[in-house]
Amino acid sequence: MPDSLSALEARLTSAWADKAALHAECGAARLLNASASGTPRLVFELYGKHGILYDYGDSEKSDGNAGETSRGIRLRAAASSWKERFGWESISLVDRASAGDAARSGSFALAGEPPESLTILENGQPFRLELRHPRNVGLFLDTRELRRELRANSQGARVLNLFCYTGSLGLAALLGGAAEVVQVDVSARYLAWGRENLALAKLAEDRCRFVKMDSERYLDWASKKGLRFDRILLDPPVFSRFDGKVFRFESDYFRLAAKAAALLAPGGALVAVTNYFGISYAEFASGLGEAAHRAGISGPIRPIALPPDFEVANPDLRPEGNALIACLEAR
Repeated sequence: MPDSLSALEARLTSAWADKAALHAECGAARLLNASASGTPRLVFELYGKHGILYDYGDSEKSDGNAGETSRGIRLRAAASSWKERFGWESISLVDRASAGDAARSGSFALAGEPPESLTILENGQPFRLELRHPRNVGLFLDTRELRRELRANSQGARVLNLFCYTGSLGLAALLGGAAEVVQVDVSARYLAWGRENLALAKLAEDRCRFVKMDSERYLDWASKKGLRFDRILLDPPVFSRFDGKVFRFESDYFRLAAKAAALLAPGGALVAVTNYFGISYAEFASGLGEAAHRAGISGPIRPIALPPDFEVANPDLRPEGNALIACLEAR
């Protein structure tokens, strides 16, 4: 965090002046992006008129106030001023340094009260958000450019969205004219959320299927059925545990990427996304290329940039919590 709250407010003021127009267009924007914005380990996103500070941790110890760090207490003192100054309705703090929902006891409103549910329009695409969710609000802003690309380049495509979460990427493809979108996730709750987003967008239900299944299991099933897709979206968590199975980026990501690449139709594309912080873009692209080679697929790999409000020109200098996105275009 900057040396003082006044320095933080100055950075926030400057960011809002630069990004207010983008926020109006997209319904949400990242105003502060940790070290990229000069606010190490502190991210600020604004959804509508509701702001959330994501705290990735610092060296300060808890003051014993409901798990709040001394930094959190100082931020609480400043939040009311920001709320009034910028005309926002609430500001909350979310602890992203602790593991698991129970450990994240530092998630709390700093000023005002965020609503349980909020709908925003991102370039005309509606999404329902849950601002009090302990992990994520239901929409990852770092994949906004990917959604824009899917809306522009999905006409007639068959699309598979693995680990689909609330379905934002698949729905962007559907808005872009995809012939069929298959949304796969193990969570019934997130699939139901995705169906809500589908209804909000008034999109045809017969072109979008929601499948409650482990994504690797779906890949194996689709392979046996001989299914092929023009676009496959692969965005698993860095770590997860489900039904006795453990998924880790280091040991499992590129194995899944190879299975996904094997299902590409001729001329198809595999979009690989990760928030794993221990890999460079060059290493990620190389791993993706090797996975495709094992599947008998070749083609150029290109990066998909983070949105402009993330202020990351070099993907290898991205702060924590920022995605790497690479697209393999099969020949």
